[in-house]
Amino acid sequence: MQIDTLYIERAALAYPASAKIVSKLSAQRVEEIEDHQSVFSRRGTNYLTKRTTRNLFIAVKRGALVKEAPVAYGYGSDDLHYYYIHAYNCIYECEYCYLQGYFSSPDLVLFVNHAEIIGEMRQLVAKHASKRVWFHAGEFSDSLALSHITDELSEYWDFFAETPNAWLELRTKSINLHVMRKLNPLPNAVVSFSLSTPAQAEKYDREAPPVSQRMAAMLRLKERGFRLGVHFDPLIYATDFAQHFETLVAELANIIGFGAIDYLSLGVVRFAKDVYREAKQNYADSEIFARNFIQGTDQKMRYIRPLRMQMLETGRELLKKHGCPEDKIYFCME
Repeated sequence: MQIDTLYIERAALAYPASAKIVSKLSAQRVEEIEDHQSVFSRRGTNYLTKRTTRNLFIAVKRGALVKEAPVAYGYGSDDLHYYYIHAYNCIYECEYCYLQGYFSSPDLVLFVNHAEIIGEMRQLVAKHASKRVWFHAGEFSDSLALSHITDELSEYWDFFAETPNAWLELRTKSINLHVMRKLNPLPNAVVSFSLSTPAQAEKYDREAPPVSQRMAAMLRLKERGFRLGVHFDPLIYATDFAQHFETLVAELANIIGFGAIDYLSLGVVRFAKDVYREAKQNYADSEIFARNFIQGTDQKMRYIRPLRMQMLETGRELLKKHGCPEDKIYFCME
């Protein structure tokens, strides 16, 4: 992986993972720094500079390592949901991505203190011993896209293998299964893929693998016995939305089958206010913004509620029509 400038926190040098990551990168410049935030957060770099310049930080995550997820974030309303922070930013460039207004820089940050993250997970599981506790990866970075470079999944796999009431979800659009081939399926680990209609993925999921390749990756994991999830998120309005979504659902039913999928989420496109402003600036001609957005009660920019509910209900009915059990479907962040 070609990097313009590789920044390494001095504290991160004590972690063996840092040397492994450096060995897999090709950087024009390498610079040691005290604190990644002093460089990463001050840059104020436009999101689209990632097209021409790619910098990377190797750092120690400080502060909260595991955070409580928002309501309706994951499957299972009686379960507890958290996400853990293993990286910042993504190699893909999706026009609706909330990261473009969330951070002040599109540079990649890879954290190396995974034992400490797992330690926080262990404390939460012990605190909620009678509950199923989910830990989601992929909130701030794709969980698989750089896994062959970071190579931390085996550490997490060991923890989940010995902790049955802790559940792992790897959220991804990646077809990078290099590390997954080395792991054995776990009954409490799910690999979930974000899917859009092929036409919309081609328009909006810049640099991400085509939907057909994501389904092929799902099939390979299914054949090896891994648990799977699907996120139809974000759903973006189009006059022919139902027609194209049904084609996608039929293909999923035919290639993967709903018996092999633990859950499917439906979520309509939404933005935090700052992200909405930056996304409209970055992609002024994007069809995403062809319909009006309004600020919801949660302060996010969304379609009006009747349109959102129409899309969600249409999606649910089409999934049921093609054989998906209703109890596997949930509305995400709605």
